[in-house]
Amino acid sequence: MTVQRLIFIAMTLALSACGFHLRNSYTIPPQLHQLNLTLSPTSNLSPPLREALQTAGIQLDQGDYTLTVTQDKLNKQTTNTDSRAKVAEYTLLYDVRYRIAKNGEPAAQAPEHKLSLRRSYQYDTTTIVGKSEEEETLIRELYADAAQQILRQISFFKPAPAATAQ
Repeated sequence: MTVQRLIFIAMTLALSACGFHLRNSYTIPPQLHQLNLTLSPTSNLSPPLREALQTAGIQLDQGDYTLTVTQDKLNKQTTNTDSRAKVAEYTLLYDVRYRIAKNGEPAAQAPEHKLSLRRSYQYDTTTIVGKSEEEETLIRELYADAAQQILRQISFFKPAPAATAQ
């Protein structure tokens, strides 16, 4: 074997040993290969979440489990002001809460998961048009990141053990 092949094999083993995996490549538990999705139809999270779930091979609107988004809230806060007391920086805060429950069981019994994402950006009143476009881009990225984080978290889903009758 050549030295280049040995280096390639060593690097491959090192990457796999540290837990590296390609982005968006998740192993979804078999119970969630078919999943019902419940969230507000007006939610801006709906399109990226549906796309992320379908890209991961999950068939939506069928199955034994339901993913319910219970809260989906975006806030904009002033983070910093300049010497003239004008806004110099904003922070976008996006909070999402969701549950995965087996159909027919009370959703309140399922643990609630929470995501909190934040993005900050500088605000300059002389470039308002560019800043509004930057804000819209950051908001779209927040929704896409939230969808990816939900997908990552459900890849670790373990169903609750079935209750035994006594």
